[in-house]
Amino acid sequence: MVNLTAAIYDRMAGDAALTALVASFGGGPAIFTTDPAPEDATLPYIVSAGEVAQSPNDTKTTRGRQVWRDIRCYAPATGSAETVEEIAERVRALFHRHRLEVDGHETWIAECSGPIAADEDDAYGRIVNLRLILMEV
Repeated sequence: MVNLTAAIYDRMAGDAALTALVASFGGGPAIFTTDPAPEDATLPYIVSAGEVAQSPNDTKTTRGRQVWRDIRCYAPATGSAETVEEIAERVRALFHRHRLEVDGHETWIAECSGPIAADEDDAYGRIVNLRLILMEV
């Protein structure tokens, strides 16, 4: 869903509190909708690329879908996970129980689970899972 990717990016990139927590890349915040992130990207950054799962959410008179999207947050492994936890909590706050403006769709449900740990050798990671029920309008 191209419209969904753009809406998720716009929500995060438009939040000054979140963009202050991540690095810059290419003149904007280090928020990527491709996976993996560019090799020359500097931590901390966010990756949200594609759905984990999708299922229909149709009724007799409507068409919709249920979508799960992981939003992965990373920060340097410096001995404290405080930065990555702050980023992940801000991501969660932006999406949990907040309508998302997706062209051609209305948000019926928006909820987040996590963040959960997803540490790597050189970076701390946290995953926020976003679940949406979007109905066509």
